[in-house]
This record gives sequence, structure tokens and C-alpha cells, in this order.
Amino acid sequence: ERSNLTKLTVAVIKSKLVSQFGVKGQDVKKMRKAELIDILLSEMENSCISESIEEATSTAEEHGHSAATETARYPREYSHELEEPCTILVLDEHLLRFPFESMSMLSNITVTRVPSLPFVLATLLETESLHSVATPKVDARKVKYVLDPESNLSESASTLGPALNSIASKNGWEWEQVVGQMPSSEFMSQALLEENGLYLYCGHGGGEKAFSRSKVEELMAVRDDGIRGCRASVVLMGCSSGKLQSVNTPKENPARRVHTMHYEPEGIALSYLFAGAPCVVGNLWDVTDRDIDRYCITLMEDFIQYQDDNFSPMISLSLAKCVANARRACKLRFIVGSAPVCYGVPVVCS
Repeated sequence: ERSNLTKLTVAVIKSKLVSQFGVKGQDVKKMRKAELIDILLSEMENSCISESIEEATSTAEEHGHSAATETARYPREYSHELEEPCTILVLDEHLLRFPFESMSMLSNITVTRVPSLPFVLATLLETESLHSVATPKVDARKVKYVLDPESNLSESASTLGPALNSIASKNGWEWEQVVGQMPSSEFMSQALLEENGLYLYCGHGGGEKAFSRSKVEELMAVRDDGIRGCRASVVLMGCSSGKLQSVNTPKENPARRVHTMHYEPEGIALSYLFAGAPCVVGNLWDVTDRDIDRYCITLMEDFIQYQDDNFSPMISLSLAKCVANARRACKLRFIVGSAPVCYGVPVVCS
């Protein structure tokens, strides 16, 4: 697409931006051709996403699924430690593949997803029973991460390793890490069972090779007090780590399907949520390594802010809000930047 646009004159590109996408002429008056092409590509991508979402919504309504998609406001009595209320999306199997969070009306607010509202209530009640405060937190000293466990993402390891060490060291912390090799079961269990912890995975997929879905779900029943065992929030930066799909979805042309019954969509992100993780971040589709590395660094810098004497957790940005803000770091704003979404409830750093 870019090669085709380079054949156009500057005047034609400006005309397309003004007439088709409503860009003000004075805003692009002094821009060079390369900059104009970048803006035009971005507007075209945005337009395609909006059209796809509108088409999917229309199709769902035609099939009687409009009632299966709900939004809920985060309970007001539980939002006093958040910078703003949270909008929670409860999406059916026809809509959960779309990045609604990147729509203009949702892109600048805190948005999370859950399979159903009982997931929200369970997390809030469990947190309140343990800490007398319903809003889940992340202790910035308790971050553990796995980086390039299959040892085939050397560029990502050389980019993310120093960046994550810098974030920790300037606050005087030393985060536990496993780099270039598979983590042990003991490391994974310790990371996920850590109260107010944060587990960051940077590798291929959702990390099932490091810790399988069955092992994740077994953590639900490891405690004796009735509270689910996975207490850490989870950030999965691999390709399609947040994708949910039915295990028996046919691969042939969907138009040929006739009255086929499918299982509910599932994925590694829901396994963590099921096991008790308050918040899970994952990607809806495959992403490029360099752009998602930039995104990951920005996300961690925004969420784990430098804590001086004036730091106040009452004004901390939630992880869900940081997920939205960090999209600015991606060069491919929609192709890569729209992939990360947040499941569960907002958590704040303390």
C-alpha cells in the first residue's frame, strides 16, 4: 500500500486527507511527502477498523446477539483509588475479537473485559477480604519476568532486558528474572502465587510452554481459605496471548456453516483470570517484535513510575489505563497498538 501511495503527488495526498478523512488543510500544509503518507496510512487503518467493528455489531444484532454484549461501570464505592471509573466490556463470541478499546470514544478511558460480571465481583470481594480494600494492587517490588524463554528472540532480549533493569534499579529494586531459558515450575508458582505481585512474560504466544494452561488453572484450588490461588496480575506480551477462540471452530469459510454449535471461546488469558489473577493483559492477534517491545517498555514505565517522597498511590494510573496510554509508543498504531487489551479489573501500583 505504501509503494502505491509514493506514486501519488503531494497535492493528491493532501487532497485525500482533506476530502476523505476530514484533516484540516493547514495542519498538513508544510509536511513532507513521507509524513503525509504516514498520516494517510494511519487514517486508512483507522477507517478499516471502524468499518469492521460497525459491520460486526450489525451482524450480531441481526442474529439476536445485541443483548449478549453489555457494558458496566466499575462500582463507584470501589473506584475511590482509581483516577477515573472503569468501563467493563462483556462481549459475546462474535465481538470479542474486535479492538473496541481503540475506538475514539473508548481510546482515552479505562476499559477492561470480562467473560461475565461475576468475575469482577469475585475479584473485588476476595481482595476486600484479604486487605479491607477492594481495589487490587501491585507491589512494584514484587515484579517477576520471563524474557525470551525459547532463546530465539535475541533482539527483544537485548532491548527489554536493560530497559526493565533500569526501571527497577532507579527505584532501588532487584526484580527476579529468567532470561534465555525456560523458567522452572517453582519460579512460575512463586511468581503467580505472590500476593500483589506482577508476572511479565515476553516471548512467543502466551507462555504455555513455560507454564501450561492446566497448571495455571490448578492454582485456583491451592489455598485453604476459599480464595483463588493466583494472586499476581499478569502481562503477556506474546503473539495472540489474549486471543479467545472456541476449540471446535471450523477453519473453512464461515459462510458455509449451517447451525453449528460451538464451545465457549477460551484461551490462556481466561485461564489466568479463572485461576484468580485480578488483571491480565494480552494481545488479540499476532504482533511485530520491535513495536511490541516499545509498547512493553512504555507500559512498564507508565505503570511502575518513579516513587519519590511525594508519590501518592491515590493518583496512580491503573494498569488498564496504562494499557491504553502505551499505544502511543507503537509506530503501527492500529496494527500493533490496538492488539493489547486488558481482562479483569483495574489494578494500581503501590
